Amino acid sequence: MALASLGLLTIGAIPTVIGVAEAIDAQKKQNAQAKERIKFNLTAKFSHDGDSPPQTAYVVFKDNKLYLDHPACPVAGYRFNGFYFGYPSPEEHQGLVAPIADDPPMLNWIYADKDTGALHHGSRKETIDHVIGPWSWTDDEEFLILEGEQYFVAVEEEDGTWCVYYDKNGDLDEVLAPREVVDIELHRELQLGVSSRMTKDSDEK
Repeated sequence: MALASLGLLTIGAIPTVIGVAEAIDAQKKQNAQAKERIKFNLTAKFSHDGDSPPQTAYVVFKDNKLYLDHPACPVAGYRFNGFYFGYPSPEEHQGLVAPIADDPPMLNWIYADKDTGALHHGSRKETIDHVIGPWSWTDDEEFLILEGEQYFVAVEEEDGTWCVYYDKNGDLDEVLAPREVVDIELHRELQLGVSSRMTKDSDEK
């Protein structure tokens, strides 16, 4: 009788265990989604002439492209302050969106031109056939990655400003010669007073 009762108690506990596991899984997904929604600025540190000490530049929007507002080569643009968001497609890639203006408020998708590699922002229609993701972060959550890689470069424009490109094939220095092409890392400057390490540590607890 005691064994039978124990068996019934064990069977009765199974739904509770399953329910707890599902709740934990749902909480993990919710935490991951919350981390993806944290807004961040993007910065890159590089020397504008190859001789001067590297300086930090903020990524800004101008003329539908992503420029680098470098202290030595300033660009008057709208500062990037974006977040990750699911791109509506069969692949369900992790997309990247950001507001491009205060008035009217408007979100644009960030994508890499399939032919030139230049990073642009635009409507979903404008992203079609281009590289729209998946966007993510490095293992330490400090830097932006696209398609699992950090193949980003700064390319000097004719007016001396710098734009961000995705150098997937590693040949833009030859393709765009004699324009200057510099390897860069796009650092995620998280908002809300948190750092990447803080969000990672809290997720692991």
